[in-house]
Amino acid sequence: MNGNSKIKKIRILINIASKKFSGMNKGSRILLKIGAVVFLLFLIFALLMEILLISGVSAAPENLKLIEWTVIYSFRFWAMIVFGAVILDILINR
Repeated sequence: MNGNSKIKKIRILINIASKKFSGMNKGSRILLKIGAVVFLLFLIFALLMEILLISGVSAAPENLKLIEWTVIYSFRFWAMIVFGAVILDILINR
């Protein structure tokens, strides 16, 4: 029974988030989509670099740091875009 209530709470949160997203203005939604696409592209780039590092094609010692920084900064970019879109939506709706 406890599992069903948790699932209901998660579904309620998802419904609230989807209503908030659909209620956002066009500029904020575009920013969110751009942020998601850029984040995904950088993660794919980091994955390809990791595959090249593991396969032995690229054996430079700086590659591991480059992969780490690619993932970290792509996440930071995504987070800034999300917060910027939310702030933009709040400012436009006021």
